[in-house]
Amino acid sequence: MAAPRRPRGRFLLLVLVLFGVTLVTVSDRSGNAGIFGRARSYARDIADPFQSGVHSLLQPVGNFLYGALNYKSLERQNQLLRQQVADDQAAAVQALGEQDRAAQVLAQQNLPYLDAIPSLAAQVVDLGSANFEQTIELDRGSANGLSVGQPVVSAGGLIGTVTSVSSQLATVTLLDDPSVTVGVRVVGSGVVGAAVGEGQGNPLQVEDVNVGSRLRRGDDLVTSGLQLEHFPAGIPVGKVLSVSSPAGALQLAISVGPFANLVNLQFVRVLLWSPQT
Repeated sequence: MAAPRRPRGRFLLLVLVLFGVTLVTVSDRSGNAGIFGRARSYARDIADPFQSGVHSLLQPVGNFLYGALNYKSLERQNQLLRQQVADDQAAAVQALGEQDRAAQVLAQQNLPYLDAIPSLAAQVVDLGSANFEQTIELDRGSANGLSVGQPVVSAGGLIGTVTSVSSQLATVTLLDDPSVTVGVRVVGSGVVGAAVGEGQGNPLQVEDVNVGSRLRRGDDLVTSGLQLEHFPAGIPVGKVLSVSSPAGALQLAISVGPFANLVNLQFVRVLLWSPQT
């Protein structure tokens, strides 16, 4: 039986390897000069594009392997960066909160209707949990002199009234709650009416103002302070947004935007006042 013939491919590969080693050896000894230097330069020109392509293909793999081997270290660095960002944001929010508090307290001190009425500053600790009631909770209660029916104001004006009190806490129903009705007067005229809440985000509606009354958009409203009213006179309430006279109606349709921001309340002032006083 005849012995198997060796493949000619192996012999050719051996020759090419020996030839390559010889070229490298002679080229290294001769430097960049001469024919070997030029041959090496041509070979490099041919090989560079292939080398670059292989490097581009393998680089993502290398990055992945590096990330996998150093995952814990990278995760720790990301956690530290996230914590630093959170700390910076918290510091910025705290600074803004302190500025808002100072601005509100200073503005409240200059409100003219506070001059003759004792009052107590309070902080909002809860925005209320009822779905259909616009309320806030304060960090002051009966131990501090608060009682049901007392008006509550902010720098912008009237925000509501105290509706329940415990020893250390008080609940305030806001001006835009449908259960709140405030007697109002148009500044600069004798027109009076009753402002009623229409729910969060909705303008107040003023009732009991007869057609033909002198009232226009942009007029300012304050509490009327008439007999049997639940608020003292002169507290800013809001600005008239629209006035219309529905066909056949005896009363005007009036919408009013509250002066005070009823959404982002932080610090308020409770007027220690009741209709009996």
